[in-house]
Amino acid sequence: MAANVKEISAADWRREVLESGEPVVVDFYSSECPPCEALAPRLEAAAGELAGRARFVKVFRQGNRELATELGVQGSPTLLFFRGGVEAAPRHTGGQIGRTALVKLVQGLL
Repeated sequence: MAANVKEISAADWRREVLESGEPVVVDFYSSECPPCEALAPRLEAAAGELAGRARFVKVFRQGNRELATELGVQGSPTLLFFRGGVEAAPRHTGGQIGRTALVKLVQGLL
């Protein structure tokens, strides 16, 4: 994935998501996951469109199992939307959200 979506780990969670001054979209993804691969370019496009207003990060679910379990993330991809350190919109699982719908959802958090 290109530079608009930053990969983070559980160690970065507080700083990158909970303490962020702007809305954050978190993509919990897995390796060898066709829906994750299909979602990636839409996330990248939305992140580019909303650059400077919202942050987009991705977390490798298998490598951060404790964090995923703590958050109740059970499948990939799962998108979580945070504002002010709290989850602020319904989760999306399975990669079925399109770029336009994703941008509109995040704009509602601004």
